[in-house]
Amino acid sequence: MRNPQYPEQAVSIDEYIENERSKMSASQIRKLARFTPQLREKMKSDQAQQHFDLQENTKYLVGILHSLRSRNCRDPLPPDLAEAGVAASYLLKSVDIIPDFIPEIGLTDDARLVARVFERNPRLRDEVGRS
Repeated sequence: MRNPQYPEQAVSIDEYIENERSKMSASQIRKLARFTPQLREKMKSDQAQQHFDLQENTKYLVGILHSLRSRNCRDPLPPDLAEAGVAASYLLKSVDIIPDFIPEIGLTDDARLVARVFERNPRLRDEVGRS
């Protein structure tokens, strides 16, 4: 992935997540919750149909963004919640590492980043059950 601060430098997916996590705020989490219709719509696309894991993880992200914990969060955010915000924010971008409009591979980077957030934070899936 490219470093957002220095586009000529590459960073690992974990470095990207950690860098973006540090910028995520409680107000951004609440704002992202208002964009869940767009996340759901994106998962209906032909591109998304090729990524069952992305569809499932996006359902979890939507649940997390609407959870009581997210609605009541305060800064500084817990790392797992901030990383869920990073994943949702990345999904909402249409032009990222691999632009979404590229047939067959456009959502591959989105799927990998979102999966990595859940790998790093396995308890996030429990968040939906607690809301």
